[in-house]
Parts: sequence; structure tokens; C-alpha cells
Amino acid sequence: MKMGKFHLGLFLLSPCIFMNWRDGIGSGGISAVDGFSFNFTPPPSSLWLARLSRKKILATIGGVGVSIPLLLETYARSGCVQSTKKPGWAFTDSEMENIGKDVVKDITVIFHGAGGEDAYTDDLLKTLCKSIDGSGTGIVKMINWEADSADILQASVKGTTIGKELAKTLCSSMYASDNINTSRVANIHAIGISVGAFAADSFLDALSKENKSTAKNKNTAVKKLYCQLTLLDPFQQKAVLGVGYGNKYFGIADRGVDYAQQYLNTDDPVPSTNAPLQHCATIDVTALRPPEIFGHDWPLVYYTEELKRSINAGNGFVPTDKQSSRGSLKML
Repeated sequence: MKMGKFHLGLFLLSPCIFMNWRDGIGSGGISAVDGFSFNFTPPPSSLWLARLSRKKILATIGGVGVSIPLLLETYARSGCVQSTKKPGWAFTDSEMENIGKDVVKDITVIFHGAGGEDAYTDDLLKTLCKSIDGSGTGIVKMINWEADSADILQASVKGTTIGKELAKTLCSSMYASDNINTSRVANIHAIGISVGAFAADSFLDALSKENKSTAKNKNTAVKKLYCQLTLLDPFQQKAVLGVGYGNKYFGIADRGVDYAQQYLNTDDPVPSTNAPLQHCATIDVTALRPPEIFGHDWPLVYYTEELKRSINAGNGFVPTDKQSSRGSLKML
């Protein structure tokens, strides 16, 4: 028989209730004893409430209050990643081959948000694809991880894992030959939309580490990579207890990021997305938002339109002379 939520709650709280009830009996709680028969007279309600001290009530409530976040955190970190099990989930066979040869120079990867791909992400992908010259030197990929992004409690943790797996996949192609010079890859751009920020950040962090370790294992020089991180209204809380994770880690140079930028909207109801990040150059586009566009979607829409206006979007890479300093905030 399955235990209902109400009964489960009583079961979990029963030790506390029993101890408080026991203390509430006091003297005079049992009025008569006749053989093995007990005639129990409950204490007056006033005595019951009096004996249930404020301290015990708060302790009981506090215990439940602490347990719930811990249980949710455990759930958020559970489950297996599904997206990386699909063949070709990252790059096609031909793309993998070209990455290992003297062909591909620039790679841009996009990680969508919790809702998966939509018209806005499609528009961004098409815009970035138009910015490459068609010679095969540039690759723009939308990483579809919808199977893992839909559960918002688990998405940040699974996104982190997916970013690491993509870094391993890319390095395996760049170092496919013992001669590192066969790979021409030089520039990497990771774009994270909403909770996709965790995948994008993790990808560049892991890529930096994988690049060094793979080169060491193959006894060759480390491949020099220029890496840019673009975050579009990024979700900043990891799982349940990781409040402030994004502000602490997103865009740090030591995590393999040469330039980091954040497009921000501050008046939408989506939690953990309305503050600038200290390690990013932040562009606040809130004031420019058309009323018909949902606030959390606006940074993605604005960024796409900005790329369309650019004469040479260059896979979204920001030219050095156009870059702002880390921690700067531009209000548009």
C-alpha cells in the first residue's frame, strides 16, 4: 500500500509528536488502573499547549525546514544525463574529422535554456550560421540537451556535466593526430541561454583543463585557444543550495575564459537571473524591451538582432577594441 503525502508527513513527525505528547501527560494524566485496563484522561488542552513549548515547536519546524532543501538538493544532483547518449549529439562525423585537420578555425556552440529550442534560438542559430563564410573554417552548433534541461531542479547540474563531455569530445578531435599542428582550431565561443549558462561555463572550464592534460599525455605543445563566453539572461543558482554560484564563477579567466559578456534583463519574474555578474562585461537591455516580448527572452532576442546589425558578426566574437572590462555595466 502506498503511503499518502499526509500520512507520510505524520510518520516523519511522529517521534516529535510522541515526545511532546508524553511530556504533556505529566502527573494526573492516568486517572485509574484496573488490572490491565487503563482509563486515560487526556490533559486539558491548555496544559497540552503549555507543555508544547515554543522551543520544541520551533525545533520541529526548523528540522523540517532544513530537511526539505537538503532533500531537494539531493534530488537535483541525482539522475543520469541522457543527451550525450545520442550518436552525433555534439558534432557530425565530418565536422569531427575537419576539426582534427587543417580546416576548422572557429567554433561557436550554443546551449539553449530549460524550454529547449524555439523560434528565438532558431533565429540566433541562423544568424550565426550566416556570419561564417561557407569555406568550412567555421562551425556553429546548437547543442540539443532538452532531455536534461526540462527539469529545472536538475538542469544546472546536468548542464555542467554536458559541458564537460563536450570539452572531452572536442579535445579528442583536436588531438586526433599525434601532430598537434594538424588542428587549426584557434577560437571557441560558448553561448549560454538561461540555465544553459552552466553548460557553457563548464564547457570552457573543462576545455582549458582537457587541452592541457591531453597535450601532456601526447607529449606535445598545448593548443593555444581563445575562448569567449556569452551569457543571455543566465540563471545563476546551481541546484538548490548553490545560491550565488554564477556570480562567483561565470567568466573567471582562470576557468579558461578570455572574454565574458552578459546580456541582462532585470524586471522578469524568473529567479536568479536579474543581477549582473562580477566577472562579465554586462549589458543591461531592460529599458529597450518591447512590451510584447517576455523579459527573460529579451536578452536572447536583443543579442540576435545586434548580430544582424553587425556588418561582420564573426561567429559572435567581440573584437578586442570593442570589448569592455570585466565587472563593467552598460545600461542601454
